[in-house]
Amino acid sequence: MTGPASEENGASPRPAQTATSIILGSLAILIFGIQPLLYAAFVGEGLIEPDRLGLLSAAEVIAIAIGSSLAIPALKHASVRAIAGLAILLVAAANYFQTLHGSADMLFVFRMVAGLGSGFLVGIAGMAIAATSRVGQWAAAYLLAQATSQFLHLQWFALFWPAPTSKELLLSLAIASAAMLAGLPFLPRRLGAGPAPATEMGTDQGTGRPDAMGIRWLAVMFLFVGGVLTIWAYAGVWLESENVSAPAAATILSSSLAGQAVGAFAACLIPSSRHDRLRLTGTTLLLLLSAGAWFAWPGSAIAAAGFGIWWLSSVPVLSSILSDADPRRAALPFAPAAQLAGIAIIPTIAGFLFAARDVELVLVSGCAAIASGLLLGFARRPQWIIAWLKERRRGAGADR
Repeated sequence: MTGPASEENGASPRPAQTATSIILGSLAILIFGIQPLLYAAFVGEGLIEPDRLGLLSAAEVIAIAIGSSLAIPALKHASVRAIAGLAILLVAAANYFQTLHGSADMLFVFRMVAGLGSGFLVGIAGMAIAATSRVGQWAAAYLLAQATSQFLHLQWFALFWPAPTSKELLLSLAIASAAMLAGLPFLPRRLGAGPAPATEMGTDQGTGRPDAMGIRWLAVMFLFVGGVLTIWAYAGVWLESENVSAPAAATILSSSLAGQAVGAFAACLIPSSRHDRLRLTGTTLLLLLSAGAWFAWPGSAIAAAGFGIWWLSSVPVLSSILSDADPRRAALPFAPAAQLAGIAIIPTIAGFLFAARDVELVLVSGCAAIASGLLLGFARRPQWIIAWLKERRRGAGADR
């Protein structure tokens, strides 16, 4: 029941507007689907050394995270459509001009500029999801849209353009970005921080500062998603080290991608409930078990598919729990930035520490980050110790 007036005030957007925000936010990060091809092309064309690819990836992802964080205050003061239009033009221009000036010196600049523009579109999608009443299901829909669009984009090249150059890949990104302009009229005009109960509308609501519980669950997202992506980022290198042939590795990774789509689709169908924490515990344990099975049997497409299913079954539940833990929704718009920061930082650190010794240690460190995130989310202060100290204090006072 959202009319024009409530939309102007930043209330919940209509479902079609939320869906448009999600589609544009997915197309904005289309690069993740073709990143292996693009980076291989950069190396083959002499634009970058292989040992700097991790730094390039981290730089672009951090730029996306910064853009998504900057979008939150910007959207409170400006039109969603105006910000989205400028962000789309920035992404399209960065990708297109890189095809014309594809020098090694400008490589990082173009990728970070494109990442910044993409981040604003990711931020819009995050704000639109935060403004809905079914956060978990819309978050799952966003993940499903990402997985589907990236898979289709990659398969298009696999079928019709098996050995693309970096310019051809970048041109496809520029064209996809320009096509996003058609979606601008279907975006909401304004987006607020999301619906909040009247009892929660206090001084902090105006500042938009996440509370302690919100910050804790943002840290959980940082660890959890960063840990999963550590495993995924190094899966190809690990399979090669385990003497899995290239065609077999492609089949295994495709099985995992298919599992991711299944997991995200299943999460779309399951509404949020008071059992979300129990659900997260179950899906995380299954995720870690499937990861362990994959490590034990590297050539198992079934284990890889299980990893993908439980990966994208778990992440939307994090959004639901964050929404419940921080009813003012002040933390929820920062969820994409927290996840992107984890994607940029944790795989980079794990690779730096362990990749030279044993790639499998990198994967194990990813599992450790996932488990640490879950423990952080469910950790509680030792109330019995606090009660014991208070009782001792009272006893000491009575003795005096």
